Amino acid sequence: MLPIRLEIKNFLAYRVPDPVRFEGIHLAFLTGNNGAGKSSLLDAITWVLWGKARARRDEELVHLGQHDMYVQLDFEQEGTIYRVLRQRTRKSGGAGTLELFSIGDEGQLIPLTEPNMRATQARINRLLRLDHETFAHSAFLQQGRADAFTVKTPKERKQILSDILGLARWEEYEEAAKETLKQIDS
Repeated sequence: MLPIRLEIKNFLAYRVPDPVRFEGIHLAFLTGNNGAGKSSLLDAITWVLWGKARARRDEELVHLGQHDMYVQLDFEQEGTIYRVLRQRTRKSGGAGTLELFSIGDEGQLIPLTEPNMRATQARINRLLRLDHETFAHSAFLQQGRADAFTVKTPKERKQILSDILGLARWEEYEEAAKETLKQIDS
């Protein structure tokens, strides 16, 4: 997954900043004073993709005094550009939405959103071949949780590494090859 553009509104410390554009950036280093919003940008990415950030509840992510928020991320995955949009409101029960699109050659949005948020989230996970836990243990060291991988049991660490390396796909290939061999023998 290669991020292209991040747009946020009323997310944590940010009201309506200019979009963050990642084109041409090969390596990034965030620096600044405590409270400047460095972790908030990373939280915005994990929240839009997986609905997870450092807050216990989504309502805590809404900028103080505001009633709604959204995060939109455009990214490239295997040559296709996608857009994920996650929104949340504090109003009457705190409703949220999650939408997934691919972006066509002409810039048109092609809806890929499933009938509900859970199914759309599952589709995003399949698209990225990564869930939040695997991401948090492989590519993203959350503030105060740098040891998250090392405190896992050996079995859990093995599963995380298997997920990162995509070993399940090779197991599927092995099963398909065995089935083909059975058909050839018969």
